[in-house]
Amino acid sequence: MLTIQNYFPGQKATIFLETLDGYSQRADGYALPVILRVIFPDLSLAEDFPQPMVKLDTELYFFQFTLPYTSSSVGSYLVDGYYYDPDTDNPLTTLYHIVVNAPFGNFSVTTG
Repeated sequence: MLTIQNYFPGQKATIFLETLDGYSQRADGYALPVILRVIFPDLSLAEDFPQPMVKLDTELYFFQFTLPYTSSSVGSYLVDGYYYDPDTDNPLTTLYHIVVNAPFGNFSVTTG
């Protein structure tokens, strides 16, 4: 499943994951879901991954990270999640597509 979210440079991106059993009821897998990687618009990888998601409630998880605030931060990010199916314990993946737009269509960086 692919989830698309829109942000501006410098904002904190939040992604959520709900794990369900075969009856569409919330159920936990045997391990915490993780974010395997974050791919930047220039196709480089963010450092310090994989990282575990945080359990918010029964079978509901989230992960937050701050988007870079540079002129090259505008574009599409791919966040790759990994978790275990609560019924079968088979590994599953989920993708999050984060689109970062320039505020008001303009973005520049100045150095001082």
